[in-house]
Amino acid sequence: MTFNILKIEVNMTYPLRHALLRKGKPLKSCYFEMDKDKETIHLGAFKAKKIIGVLSAFQISCPQFEKLQGVQLRAIAVDPKYQRNGIGSLLIKSIFHRINKNVDYIWLNSRVAANNLYKSNGFKPLGKQFEIESIGTHQRFIKILSNEL
Repeated sequence: MTFNILKIEVNMTYPLRHALLRKGKPLKSCYFEMDKDKETIHLGAFKAKKIIGVLSAFQISCPQFEKLQGVQLRAIAVDPKYQRNGIGSLLIKSIFHRINKNVDYIWLNSRVAANNLYKSNGFKPLGKQFEIESIGTHQRFIKILSNEL
């Protein structure tokens, strides 16, 4: 299968964010505070003209490393019909090439069901698993990009 990864507008992320990450909640639960910041990057994975995966990257430092420059990945979602086809990895690899070169690390809070995706893309667990109310158990991950850590 061939997929294209393109920069997209934030509103294009909401259908998959809502269906996969906030099912049963109001659509506004998919809106994040920094969605419209000029530094925020939203990517979409396309099969033909259909969007089948999304990822958003925010200029936010991890609480454990606030003094260094971090990027947080959020709302990574792939249409269930296309999961386990490498689309999540393509989105992650694409963001590595699009972020500011002065970034020290990339971090995220993963639903535990997706932990293997992040491990296979070079992320390391950071701390213990934790609960996000009404969403589920998560694990924080980090990928170090500089020698500052």
